[in-house]
Amino acid sequence: MLPDKKRIAANFMSLSFQQGIIIIFPLLIFPYLIRVLGLGGFGVFTLIQTGIMYFDLLIAFGFSLTATQRIAKAQGNTDEQKKIISAVYIIKLLLFTASFVAILVGAIFIPYLQQHIVLVLLAALYLLGNLLFPDWYFSGIQQMKNCTLVTVISKLLSFILVIVLVKQPNDIDKTFVALAAGNVVAGLTGLAMLYRKTGIDFKIPAREYLAALFKESSYVFTSVMLAPFYSSVNIFILQFFASPLIVGSYSVAQKIFGAASMLISVVNNTFFPHLSQLYASSLTAYQKSVHKLLAMIATVFFIMAILQYFLAPFIIRILAGKNAAEDISYAIILLRIMSVALFFAPFVSFFFQQMIIQGQQQASVKNIVIAIVVNLITAVALAYYYSGIGMAVNLCLVMLLIGCLNARSVNEKLKLVSL
Repeated sequence: MLPDKKRIAANFMSLSFQQGIIIIFPLLIFPYLIRVLGLGGFGVFTLIQTGIMYFDLLIAFGFSLTATQRIAKAQGNTDEQKKIISAVYIIKLLLFTASFVAILVGAIFIPYLQQHIVLVLLAALYLLGNLLFPDWYFSGIQQMKNCTLVTVISKLLSFILVIVLVKQPNDIDKTFVALAAGNVVAGLTGLAMLYRKTGIDFKIPAREYLAALFKESSYVFTSVMLAPFYSSVNIFILQFFASPLIVGSYSVAQKIFGAASMLISVVNNTFFPHLSQLYASSLTAYQKSVHKLLAMIATVFFIMAILQYFLAPFIIRILAGKNAAEDISYAIILLRIMSVALFFAPFVSFFFQQMIIQGQQQASVKNIVIAIVVNLITAVALAYYYSGIGMAVNLCLVMLLIGCLNARSVNEKLKLVSL
């Protein structure tokens, strides 16, 4: 058991460090982009980048779970692992091709994207990194330090390129080039590490094998794809009712909110295996652990929400720079409103985690769909009447809604919280 404990500890440290890099990188890069591009330019950058991230999810296609599981089960079976690797890359290549065609068609026929077609196509280069990088393989063989190393290389390279290349407000194109370059280098590095590890020779598996893997991953992809939809789509709605300056202000506040709320993923990744084991062995112990974690999460995020509210002027001023004083007041208001959402946000993912442990995958999808429908209605109405402030209030309402829906679903199977 000692080697297993050491591997688990090493993977925990690697995942924590990797998550820290992912959280810190936007906090380092966005202040510079805001100062150089301006809030309006940063709003354009964020709109395009957010759209590309949906295609990034499509290319990932849930392989972080399905392919990882298959690789883990095939330990010691080199032929089976090579078949899995080939199948994943074939499906990813098809998804990448379909994504690029969809992006190109959208850039040609959608007026807003047509105005920025060069930016859209440059941003699409970012997707190559997802196509190439085999994070699912290294997860399967439980060597997450490789993923962490590549993440550090990718983010550091992108940061350096942004500082070197982006010097003027019209350098949005160079921003996308810098981010894409880091991601592509990460993908190539990961692919080289994979080849060194396996000496893989790509062969097309049987059609039935590909179809089975595609179907299996599609269920996971659906859940992953729907999860952020009820929040990140709001920036697209807002741009129909607000100026680029307001969209940029909302983008800044949302990025800060997102970075802070991502901290819950560290807790989830740490305790998910432990809670899964307790649920199978002792429901009483499982309930006690959940209650303790809920108390801890509520306390930590309540303090974080209070700090975000009172430190909002300081945080926004650091990100936007001293020269943008006349533009940051609106962003401060939005960030303070989002402090309420920050308190509710961790419960959304925490109760979702408990639903997966309890085998309530269908209920989780149902809750997300309800939140999406409600969000589309309330987001349009609040953005139309109250612009960015209305959208910030909507974020709070949706976080509360999906958190309560997930908590109710958890309670339907096992009483964990009082509602």
